[in-house]
Amino acid sequence: MPFTISHAAIVVPFINTSRKYLSATGLIIGSMVPDFLYFILLNPYFSGGHQWWGIFVYDIPLALLLAYVYHLIVKPVVLPYLPAWASDRLHLFRPFNWDTYFREYYSVVIYSIILGVLTHFFLDSFTHEAGGFVSRIHFLQKDVTIWRHPMKMWYLMQYLSSVAGLLLMLYFFLKLPRVNNLPKVSLQLKARFWITVAVISGLVLLVNEYFHHINCKGMDYLATALGGVFYGLLFTVGWYWWVTYSSRSMR
Repeated sequence: MPFTISHAAIVVPFINTSRKYLSATGLIIGSMVPDFLYFILLNPYFSGGHQWWGIFVYDIPLALLLAYVYHLIVKPVVLPYLPAWASDRLHLFRPFNWDTYFREYYSVVIYSIILGVLTHFFLDSFTHEAGGFVSRIHFLQKDVTIWRHPMKMWYLMQYLSSVAGLLLMLYFFLKLPRVNNLPKVSLQLKARFWITVAVISGLVLLVNEYFHHINCKGMDYLATALGGVFYGLLFTVGWYWWVTYSSRSMR
């Protein structure tokens, strides 16, 4: 799928399951983590995360790392800088103690990650040329023309499933209750935060283009661009977190 987050739509219906049996974090990150190697390596053609052996070599370790980074660093820093309609809903999950939960239910987290990865493989098998279902279902091999652009049905399915997944994610997200009367960050500070993310993202992409250029085809460059955003957000969040932590430790 062109939009990695769309993969999470297939696991969202299971999120209300008791945390003793399924981990929402494990499911959501697991459903997206095979694509994260594209972002981290700034290479949309590295397929290690999409191999069966890659589940244990890449996907599970990376998913656990991403879970810790998200819950302990990204979530507390980014939430105040999101638009109110998003932060008011996500604040519902702010008090969740990930470290305590993982220590008690680490096996639940790991098999939830594996389940999420398997849903990723399942969806990709319908929307990629080498996918198992593409090679078995003649309909997915048909030639179609969209706005005078010829393409295979499986390729069109990438975009259709991505849009459908995004719409489903938005639907489920808007159903979350909003937490009212939260402290607000000024528009100026929000703008400063996201401009910093954008500038660092741009610098990462420029450096990557100079030292690590890869000829990308069509929408494949989107994975590289998202990798730049990933690093831009990570560096910005890390800086804000370090400044906040340092100021607290000096009191």
